Amino acid sequence: MTDKVKNIFITFSFIALIILILFINIIKKSTIVSLSERRKLQQFPKFTVETLFNGKFFKDFDTYTMDQFVNREEFRKLKAKVETDIFNKQDYKNIYIYNNKLINMLYPLNESSVANITKKMNEIKNNYLDQSNRIYYTVIPDKNYFVDDNNLKVDYVELKKLMKDNLNWAEYIEICDLLDLDSYYTTDSHWKQEKLPNVANRILQCMDIYISTKYDKKEIIDFKGVYSGQFPIQVGEDTISILTNDILNKCSVYNFENNSYTHIYAMDKINSNDKYDIYLSGATPLLMIENPSNNSSKELVVFRDSFASSLIPLLVEGYSNITVIDTRYISPKVLDRYVNFEGKDILFAYSTMLINNSSSIK
Repeated sequence: MTDKVKNIFITFSFIALIILILFINIIKKSTIVSLSERRKLQQFPKFTVETLFNGKFFKDFDTYTMDQFVNREEFRKLKAKVETDIFNKQDYKNIYIYNNKLINMLYPLNESSVANITKKMNEIKNNYLDQSNRIYYTVIPDKNYFVDDNNLKVDYVELKKLMKDNLNWAEYIEICDLLDLDSYYTTDSHWKQEKLPNVANRILQCMDIYISTKYDKKEIIDFKGVYSGQFPIQVGEDTISILTNDILNKCSVYNFENNSYTHIYAMDKINSNDKYDIYLSGATPLLMIENPSNNSSKELVVFRDSFASSLIPLLVEGYSNITVIDTRYISPKVLDRYVNFEGKDILFAYSTMLINNSSSIK
């Protein structure tokens, strides 16, 4: 076979391969959701004259072709392997592996985001809180905080300074020294509940509440966290475990969103995409935990993000009632319709991930 024939054969083979891939993508049924990435995939965009001329159609179509490409998951894994193994990139889309754990390289410090969240906290204080409240806040560190391996990270010293400067009416509770990298899941951003009793005890002690709770640890289900989808290289699985006892088993949780009662641990979430939703039913605007084992009149209000879902059950013994508020999903302007703040302890428990990207706060 001459070189000319070889070149023609290779050219036509390549063209045939392109046409075959194009044909497969055309007849392939669109996938609605990427379970590994936990997001909806772009569907074929609606064509109108307006979307044609403002560029939205072509922008959405470009996203559609990438989201719906045949064997997309395999190509994602291949791309990650090439970038990390061949080109020796430290991270893939800001996710990297350290001690066999997947970690998001959160960086740099977003000072405007810190200013935004402290502004929102000040608005809550000015609108609802007074001298009858004891007010506290804590900063939940991200996994990247515990790695010192030439990785970029948020300037925690400056972050805490900005928080203290803007929240001089609240007492700061330090918890970073009670945690380490093993306090977090291998494939997920969140911390493990079984690593948090010391954190909960310190928070309660700063509020002048002392408990001697003992828990039974129960392993519930294996899962792959959010980072396993963002960084498509297998590094193992995690296990969701819960800490429970008679006090927590007797508690009831009222969900204002659907006007129903549930339990501290939502076992109906076992089959959900995000197994971490087992803790307090996951992303929920407003909950009230009633603890019949506590006869005091002490009540607590926690403003939180998802990290506090697994922490709050460990605070329950100290209070007869805990109100849980997530202002990513409910506007602070309507809180007085549901919550009486008078005389209650107040805790703001936010993770660095939210503090550094607080645009979702209402």
